[in-house]
Amino acid sequence: MAYRPSLDGLRALAMYAIVLFHTKTTWAEGAFIAVNLFFVLSGYLVTTVILAEVERKGRLDLGRFYARRVRRLLPAALLAIVGISLIFLMVEPVVRRISVIGDAQASLLYYANWRFISQSTDYFATDVDQSPFLHFWTLSIEEQFYVAFPIVFILLARLGRRWLLAGFTALMLLSLGVQLSLAGSEPMQAYFGTGARAYQLLAGVVVALLMSWWGLRLSSRAARLTAVGGLGAFVVLSFSWVPLSQSLRGVLGTAACVAIVAGLMSAEDQPLGRLLSWRTPVYLGQISYSTYLWHWPAILVMQKILDVGPVVMAVLAGVLATGLAAASAELLEMPVRKATLLNPFRWPVVAGGVAASVVAAVIVVPAVLSWERRPDLIAGGTAGPTATVSPQQETRPTRAPRDVDWSEVQDDKGRQQSCTADDPESCLVHEGSGPHVLLVGDSHAAMMADMWVKLAREHDFTLSMNTVLGCPWQENLRNLQSPPERRASCDAARVGWYDDVLPELDPDVVVVAGFPREDEKRWGDKIEQRDGMDDDLRRATLKATRKTLRDIDEVADRLLLVTTIVTPNSFDPNECMTTTDDIRECAAEVPVENSAADAFYLTEATENDGFHEVNLNRAFCPDAPLCQPVVDGEVVWRDSEHLTAEYAKSRADEVWRLVRRSGVFQDTRLVR
Repeated sequence: MAYRPSLDGLRALAMYAIVLFHTKTTWAEGAFIAVNLFFVLSGYLVTTVILAEVERKGRLDLGRFYARRVRRLLPAALLAIVGISLIFLMVEPVVRRISVIGDAQASLLYYANWRFISQSTDYFATDVDQSPFLHFWTLSIEEQFYVAFPIVFILLARLGRRWLLAGFTALMLLSLGVQLSLAGSEPMQAYFGTGARAYQLLAGVVVALLMSWWGLRLSSRAARLTAVGGLGAFVVLSFSWVPLSQSLRGVLGTAACVAIVAGLMSAEDQPLGRLLSWRTPVYLGQISYSTYLWHWPAILVMQKILDVGPVVMAVLAGVLATGLAAASAELLEMPVRKATLLNPFRWPVVAGGVAASVVAAVIVVPAVLSWERRPDLIAGGTAGPTATVSPQQETRPTRAPRDVDWSEVQDDKGRQQSCTADDPESCLVHEGSGPHVLLVGDSHAAMMADMWVKLAREHDFTLSMNTVLGCPWQENLRNLQSPPERRASCDAARVGWYDDVLPELDPDVVVVAGFPREDEKRWGDKIEQRDGMDDDLRRATLKATRKTLRDIDEVADRLLLVTTIVTPNSFDPNECMTTTDDIRECAAEVPVENSAADAFYLTEATENDGFHEVNLNRAFCPDAPLCQPVVDGEVVWRDSEHLTAEYAKSRADEVWRLVRRSGVFQDTRLVR
């Protein structure tokens, strides 16, 4: 249980393997298993620390344990999170920064892994992998483990050493079972979940118990073979050309890490042990915690200003993160860890550390990241396709409205609502005396939902909705980009719905709207047909559209097809507005040609008297052929692909004129 320098050398190996993985080095795509090595080492080392104290004092002092963890981990984490926030204040526009406030708060309070799991169920959280706090998920799992582990240790130790070993072995196997069971159905849970990852930490615990209290040792020769063989397996598993699933690679990687640790700790005085115990890898391993804290934001920042290959990026990021880590260790971490004045104050140290994290999470980080100022180090945002200002736009404001709550803008997704055959009434939104209108679609329908509610109330017609984010209105299409939970909601809202629920609702007019998914390059592998057919994207979309339209036509008298709503797609106008002096440069072009889906809608409307189409871009873009990012003081877009629901609602009168002009309400009774 004495200090083993080779384990610090292993930490250094794991650290720089992770850097290679995070720079997307093609031949190191399996190097994420370096996290497993960190976990195994953490489980092993924390167990040896506890066993040493129990051997000396006969018991575990919980206050001392938690205080040591706080002094070891919290100062560096606080410095890094606040520092990262300040750095991104200089390199990112406010609309990006506010989206990661929750990530920073979760990192400070050590539930980041669950934060990212929840974000994975959000259809719109597509930039999770660009969060500068993404890597804190591993530290969150470790901290959750450090909170629970000593308590479980004390409880099991009261039953005896055999129960201690049996209990942690059982927990390890249980966690391994959770990992394997979630691997196919819930990959995000399997990767980020505490229960699915705990087996790696517990593997280190079991090894420590076997070697420290049970005296298990390998012979010198067996130890060398085990350590070298484990390291060889670890290296092979890190290569991308080994065709394994993420979960299986993780399990095998954990076994390799256990072999390395068991082999080294059985006989550290072996060639591998001596190599890892050299001064340089030992020092790099000792500061690897802080290096880990800084490496990911270093990569994100340098990717913005440098155009280099992944290996060069890995070297640069590794050097920068190591330098920051060395400074952090020298100026902050070691002074706090070695401060003898803090030794008597165990629980106050714990309470003070928790309080500091809470204050930083509630006050400091939100204030820094939501500060509305232009980035200094990255020039300007990506502007729209044209900076030409037409004469009729000369009077438009050149700056974004003051006091814009960008968080509110990003959250303005509209309304989701659906129903089943057991409760069709739950689709009903407003009951009027006029015709019954049903709105069906995905996020593009949802962003216009409040607008349709306003129209229903003003014109006294009945309105029902079946709007589900990320869910095409065509029954036979499934969006694989949506997470499993969202897909399940989509299945419930589409499969059999047109046969079972639509007749129960019996609408007079059905309005369908959806995000265009016709780009084969982007959507070709993200849209599948529920019937298992393997058509190309365009043919699959046309077939599914025709089939669903026929199902609707059998029930409803009229159908209104909303053609593609103009969106910038290639740039985020809100980012542009926060990085330029003239927001008219952030306008998007209104397309003059019909998309493939729109052309099909027009064909269907021509061939069927009950089918109508409407182009609402004239309502949403009064300055066409350019669509401005701000109209009458309202922010137009929520992101590069959606209007804000509030803006859509503000254009209700203009939309109504276009809807009436489409002829869909001809010969139907409207009160007003």
